[in-house]
Amino acid sequence: MSGSIFNTGEEEDPWSSTSGWNDDKPIVTSPLPSLSPTPYQSTYLTSSQLLNQPRGEQDKPNQPSSSALSMSNVPASYETLRSVLINKISTINDFEYYVFDKLIELQFLTNYQKSKLLDIVYDNNLLPVTLAQNFYQVLGLIALEIDVPGSGDFVTLQFKMNSLPELPQSFVKMIAKEDENDSNVIDDPLMANTSRTDGNETDDWNQRGKVDPILTDHSDSQHQMLGDVEVEGEDKDAQDSRGASGINPEDASYIEKYIEDIRDEFKPLILDDTPVKIRESPEKEGLLFKHINYTITHNLVLGPGGSSGHKKVVRRLLEYLLQKYPFRVIPGLPPKKFTDSQFLQRRRRGLHRFLNQLVKHPVFKQEPIVQSFLTVPTDLATWRKQAKIDYSIEFKGQKIQTEFINRIWPAISQEFLHNWAIAEQNIRSLIEKWTKLVILVERHEKRQQQMSYDNQKFVEILNQFKKLDTCVYPQEGNSSSSITTLLQNNDIEAINGGLTSMGEFYTKSTQVIVDDSYTINTITLEKLKNYMDYLYSLHELFERSKNLSGNQIDTLNKRIKENELNFKKITSGPTNGKEVEINKLRQSIINDKQEIFQQLNRDWLIKQCCFKEYVMFQETQYLISEVWVEWCKDRNKLQEKLGGLSENLSTELINDMPLSR
Repeated sequence: MSGSIFNTGEEEDPWSSTSGWNDDKPIVTSPLPSLSPTPYQSTYLTSSQLLNQPRGEQDKPNQPSSSALSMSNVPASYETLRSVLINKISTINDFEYYVFDKLIELQFLTNYQKSKLLDIVYDNNLLPVTLAQNFYQVLGLIALEIDVPGSGDFVTLQFKMNSLPELPQSFVKMIAKEDENDSNVIDDPLMANTSRTDGNETDDWNQRGKVDPILTDHSDSQHQMLGDVEVEGEDKDAQDSRGASGINPEDASYIEKYIEDIRDEFKPLILDDTPVKIRESPEKEGLLFKHINYTITHNLVLGPGGSSGHKKVVRRLLEYLLQKYPFRVIPGLPPKKFTDSQFLQRRRRGLHRFLNQLVKHPVFKQEPIVQSFLTVPTDLATWRKQAKIDYSIEFKGQKIQTEFINRIWPAISQEFLHNWAIAEQNIRSLIEKWTKLVILVERHEKRQQQMSYDNQKFVEILNQFKKLDTCVYPQEGNSSSSITTLLQNNDIEAINGGLTSMGEFYTKSTQVIVDDSYTINTITLEKLKNYMDYLYSLHELFERSKNLSGNQIDTLNKRIKENELNFKKITSGPTNGKEVEINKLRQSIINDKQEIFQQLNRDWLIKQCCFKEYVMFQETQYLISEVWVEWCKDRNKLQEKLGGLSENLSTELINDMPLSR
């Protein structure tokens, strides 16, 4: 199928045996990766890429490697390692971190050997590593390379499949020990988790996001963030006041209201009207490359100083939000194209959905840039020169509220992180299924158009037939003499009257079908694509949260420890002539701790922001109800109108068209 989701045709039958449309993919119900290859583990496909992808590639499961390692031949160290890492490794990047990097750290491998082995893995299709045979074969390559450097190749692996060497015991023990230390840690997709009570852990600033560093007792950053108020353990009375769920009833009521307030701020339903209208401006701008401007009209009150009333502004595109709000569910923009009027119409509709989703978001509609975009009547380029636009992230200058850290997050963290991880793993499949529903509705609309065209041709040919049938069945009015009167059949006139009624029926039914097709094209499909835009926006938030939530806390903490050791060594002896070095170390330690504090604060703010966006996104479930309820209503109206016309036609033909002399 060619084109994007906004330009679908009927080149391929979705019910054909080769299309794979009815192939069901398993739903991931746990945040822990399964042993089977999960669809869409990493890279994100746009709607255009999704539909341009060959059918065989969309639904074809990952092919296993050419040879499988029998379970009876697996060395014990391989099985031990897999049992420990089974819930930690889902991609080759995880395998690099937990296996290759640890072996390099223990000096069993070099970076060059790691690079060579990874090339072999990719070249011989030993992916995904979640499959048992692939996992064991990659370990076999590593063991061969460690046993005899240079022998870790795919050919040697096949020859020694039944006699693979064991992995170093020191490496296996280290992995097992780390697993024991991490047994109570929850994987956090947002790079920060619930608190940890073990104060003897050495890795207090885990860059991979398994531990929430703010609630540890290792750093003064926590006390600084909490306003120099120490977080003490709860007494027995406080623990007894909590229910079986571990949440104080008062806190539970507070948190429920907190979540309800978040959801009440966001109402994504389209209903019968959209607050923002958009149309193409007739004139194009640009000297060499012409571009389209759009006229935006709305009747909104934006900002505290805004006034109601009809507003009209001419704008190009709003492209600032991703820089300032990377951890929000930001609606996507439709792609650009130079020509094709049909494409421009679909792009205009995409911009229409984009703007209406913006003004319904409680944060974006208060953003000064959005308000200026929708209200400033001057040319945007002129306004941009005069205005001072702040591109910094929304968290700049903000400090996380202690109420969220101490009261809200401990109560909702486990459930939220679990739901977040499941949603992240299943969002791609959900998008694919909804995209196919959109395509099927588009195909239905095109069939409606074809049906109306056929009805028009039917009426046209029927009229031509009526003009010619009197040549075969003479009428009295066409008689040229009294001699032929005996040969005339007067019933043909009544029959032609019935054909006229049939033509009127098809003319009226054509108009009904055209009206229904227009409703599908302009309302139903737009609501379907509106929900699909939200799904894509959530998926992009998942991607951004993984890519942009990282920090340098681990590196900073190691540097602080090194500088503190050097500081103690220098200050333990005579300090004459070392004042400059001492001051330099002291300032470096202070700067690094301040940087850690800022990154911890940012990490909490990201966590809070993603939680709010996820909670608000729950309101989009009602978009599903809205589109299908209206779809059923429209189908019912169509059938009622066509049924009424058919009933009238049937009654008329039965009474007026003769079946015999």
